[in-house]
Amino acid sequence: ACRCGASFEIVTALLKAWPGAVNVKDDDYDRTPLQRACYYISTLEVVIPLLNTWLSFKDNRTNRAILSFQEEEYAFYRDVYVLFSRLHALCNNNTDNHSPREIMDYFIRIQLWNGTTLVLDRNPIVIKTMGLDTKVMADFLSTVGRCCRLTTMWGVLCNEQDLLEGV
Repeated sequence: ACRCGASFEIVTALLKAWPGAVNVKDDDYDRTPLQRACYYISTLEVVIPLLNTWLSFKDNRTNRAILSFQEEEYAFYRDVYVLFSRLHALCNNNTDNHSPREIMDYFIRIQLWNGTTLVLDRNPIVIKTMGLDTKVMADFLSTVGRCCRLTTMWGVLCNEQDLLEGV
């Protein structure tokens, strides 16, 4: 579908029916649907659900997996290039251009939720910079507990010790 320029609606319907398809490589060039979408210069609207689903698999959240999407191999649209440059900066700990907070804000703005949890997994201290109200912190911690690693939850609690005051 990605090779033929499938629309957002088709891609999301296919991902809903079979999320694991994001990891299946084709017979022609041994590429996943996300690699195909990047290779065939798909729009950000199509890349986001593919990338979000792709990042939901633990093996795809490694530096090696993420950095396999090098700019030299793909002719990204400008907005897709920006997305992958943020991911690469996160993997390379290159905060010269974008801080983890800026990267997370960008992922939230484009609704790349598994990208947001990736930022939290790698930089739990970023929560300190978010200025979350105590009233929403319980919901936030519940989401972190469901979507992130245990060490991320530990990092969050270590950095938000005032939450544990009086416990």
